[in-house]
Amino acid sequence: MDNIIFWRIFSKRSAICFFLILLLFFISVLRVGVTATADYSKTGYQGNSLRLTISKQRGTIYDCNMVPLTNSNRKIIAAVSPTPRAVTAISSILQGEELQNVLALLRNNKPVLCEVDEWLQCDGIVCTYVYGQSDYIPAIHLLGYTDIDFKGVSGIQLAYDSFLSSEEEIYISYDCNAKGEILEGATPHLVNNTSVEASGVVSTIDINIQSIAEEAASAIETGAVVIAEAKSGKIRASVSRPDFNMQTIEESLNNADSPLLNRAINAYNVGSVFKPCIAIAGIENNKNNFLYNCTGSFEIIDRFFRCHDLSGHGIMNLRSAIAHSCNTFFYNFAIEIGNEKIYDIASSLRFGKQLEICDNIKTAKGNLPKKERLENLAQLANFSIGQGELLLSPISMLTLYSAVANDGAYYIPSVVEGTLKDGKFTEYQKGNKTQVMQKETADILKTHLEAVLLEGTGTTALPKTVTAAGKTATAQTGKYKNGVEICQGWFCGLFPAENPKYVVIVFSENTNRQTQTSNQIFAQIADKITELEK
Repeated sequence: MDNIIFWRIFSKRSAICFFLILLLFFISVLRVGVTATADYSKTGYQGNSLRLTISKQRGTIYDCNMVPLTNSNRKIIAAVSPTPRAVTAISSILQGEELQNVLALLRNNKPVLCEVDEWLQCDGIVCTYVYGQSDYIPAIHLLGYTDIDFKGVSGIQLAYDSFLSSEEEIYISYDCNAKGEILEGATPHLVNNTSVEASGVVSTIDINIQSIAEEAASAIETGAVVIAEAKSGKIRASVSRPDFNMQTIEESLNNADSPLLNRAINAYNVGSVFKPCIAIAGIENNKNNFLYNCTGSFEIIDRFFRCHDLSGHGIMNLRSAIAHSCNTFFYNFAIEIGNEKIYDIASSLRFGKQLEICDNIKTAKGNLPKKERLENLAQLANFSIGQGELLLSPISMLTLYSAVANDGAYYIPSVVEGTLKDGKFTEYQKGNKTQVMQKETADILKTHLEAVLLEGTGTTALPKTVTAAGKTATAQTGKYKNGVEICQGWFCGLFPAENPKYVVIVFSENTNRQTQTSNQIFAQIADKITELEK
């Protein structure tokens, strides 16, 4: 049939078709998001066939329950052949400029790709699913993102890029004549290797717990929240604030709050959440009955070291000193224990070392002062309350509180369960358990940390639905803004107190920039996870 006659007849039929649809439905039943010729397709000729590339494929990152965290956005792409029935069908659901763009390509006897809302059943139209990333990515600092070529740029996407990457493409192949024109009546051939997207990395993240953590962390302008299983060290949620949108990375590069920085693995001043480390050294070396009369300050060499309560706490034992975070008790307790024994416990917790939380991702090393440095009593005093040269990341703090929760032992925190390929799961080897104290020591310390929430500085961290234990901290940084010192707030806790299942680390980089305290955020998380599991 002559092309001009065909298009005249086709135009009349299209007009009638549109008129009937408008009468019956008033609007189109389907809404096409975009004409995807520019975004999806790449046309190429190979011998006597035309190849229309829809999308490149990449493996998926899953949560621990096999819920896709990436490749979670499913779209339907329709490949439309330049045949009367296919043109009529697609014309019934496209409008305006979208329709004109498609018709222009079809008039040149070329197929076109469109994103549609429903699967189309019509001769000359082939539909396929394309899995890509939605605008929202949970745990984005941990999972990371890819560039326009589907190559990993950060996080797990980069760490496991060689595993997730694939040269596989989704494409439609058409048989053509010598002029490159599609043969009349030829059936398009779809190539879509779904095993690529099914393969991938299984993370330890639990999307339900991650959602709770992200909601709670929104009260912090800059900081982090990490939630791990006490007995395994597997991280079920990891949040760094502020977050970022991978579609507008360039905006984050110039943001003063450094949204691209993963604060969960970066090192900071820790303050009093370090005190349980001193307590371990003391209990393990038979100093559990140590007493001290806090008067508000204590002189070391030629300098006064002060307690946060300048009027003094009075007679303190280890339980009350932890509960009320008495600094002068810990200055003297550390001197009583000695720098070597304290350093050995801190070293066994891997403080001052990088932690490899999965292949190719490590925490910041931070800083653990050398043993010889702690021979200086002033340095030891600062160290005993987590100040001075000590720097640790939120994830690094998990080893200490996991050991307390888990009868004195911990595993290196991990963020990957394993990898999945062709239906075969390969478990990530997270290493052996490390015992740092006796079970009796952990039990004693657990009750002391419970006192923090029941009678001490952490009463606002006490959940409503579950028992809990933990430690507060306000770490001085020595940095000032508008004459006010920037302090970093922490709460490191575990729940339920009698048999801890989860360890939670809440960190705020600036206590003046949060709408809830770290204590309150912990309580909210503990209550919501408890409710979730009920």
